[in-house]
Amino acid sequence: MAQGEAQRVLVTGGTGFVGSHLVERLLRNGYSVTCLVRDLRQVRWLEGMEVQLTQGDCTQPESLAAAVQDVSFVFHCAGCTKALHARDYYSVNHLGTKNILEACARYNPGIKKFILVSSQAAAGPSLDGHMINEDYTAHPVSDYGRSKLLAEDEARRFKDRFPVVILRPSSVYGPRDTDIYQLFRWAGRGLTFEMTGGERYFNLCYVEDLTAALLLSAELTTESGSVYFVAENRVYSWTEFRALLLVTGGATARTIKLPYGVAYLMALVSEASSLFTNRSVLMNRQKVREAAQRYWLCTVGKIENDLRFRAEHPLPKGLELTWHWYRKNNWL
Repeated sequence: MAQGEAQRVLVTGGTGFVGSHLVERLLRNGYSVTCLVRDLRQVRWLEGMEVQLTQGDCTQPESLAAAVQDVSFVFHCAGCTKALHARDYYSVNHLGTKNILEACARYNPGIKKFILVSSQAAAGPSLDGHMINEDYTAHPVSDYGRSKLLAEDEARRFKDRFPVVILRPSSVYGPRDTDIYQLFRWAGRGLTFEMTGGERYFNLCYVEDLTAALLLSAELTTESGSVYFVAENRVYSWTEFRALLLVTGGATARTIKLPYGVAYLMALVSEASSLFTNRSVLMNRQKVREAAQRYWLCTVGKIENDLRFRAEHPLPKGLELTWHWYRKNNWL
């Protein structure tokens, strides 16, 4: 952005993993950033950043009016990736998206663009090992994926009222992440895991590549309602990923092989324990079902052609940066 063009943008989910990295990139590029936060006392990664904070919650429509007014772009990063109850995915990911879209339509109908951070989970896995594109008929295999697909439907419903673009990142990793982080944590302790039943293949996305794609999707012209997968243009097998994870971290580990039934039972026990702690857990039966799919594959030709996006962090580089951050911040 040129000097003196400090356009105002709203970021939801700015206190989280992807959102906080996006806020940093927006600030570096000269934007004036407002973040919607539920609790002004818990700003997490936003601490010390030159952002304006406005209190609100996407699940509470009455709290959104002030946040969406007078902004040029809305980056909707807020979402629920793990939940105590399945209904929570829908109240946050689906209805929360619906609420903020409706607030934009009512209080800021001249918005330049609404950018939704969805997920590859909304499309579901490839059934036959072929790369899927944005025209592929979606068949999510979890409530998380289904709630994200419903969020996309809501965004498309507004595409004739203001410009909308939907990004579907593959599995996102990098500094501050707490989900894939668990694989780093166990590898550092000398253990890796493998689900039996055949090799598995997937795309990955380093968080800084996702934020670059988000900025491009805002600044470049796109057809309203467009959907884009975001990932490194490279497929990895689980065997390759595990080897690179260990090499880049200088770790040595033995592999524990888990049959699907055992993993499912472990997830069931984990879910049961969450009922006593009243806290959501990463390992649940739906996550196991997602992990059991053999092909989480997508093509990124559309975003490369339309937005000139190129992932700048191949997996070895991204893993090295992530190991370094976890260690520097005493997560490992």
